[in-house]
Amino acid sequence: MILHTFNKPEALLKNWQFVLPQDTILLIEDGVYSLLDENLLKEKNDIFALGIDLAARGIKVTQPEVSITYGKFVSLCAEAEQISNWF
Repeated sequence: MILHTFNKPEALLKNWQFVLPQDTILLIEDGVYSLLDENLLKEKNDIFALGIDLAARGIKVTQPEVSITYGKFVSLCAEAEQISNWF
């Protein structure tokens, strides 16, 4: 599994073709604005967003498991075979 981090919605749109179904997506910083597109959560990938970034931008998610802590971020990094950061 590859952990893909995206810090801007544009980065996600430009690089979506590199995300495989078994990969995990983590939205950070302004990347959490991608969750305003409700279709994103219908994807087959595991999708997470840093809770602190959601709160800072006033974004509420209907699926509580999407919002994660820094501790969970570290766990995802440790579990991943590879990490790709898209900026």
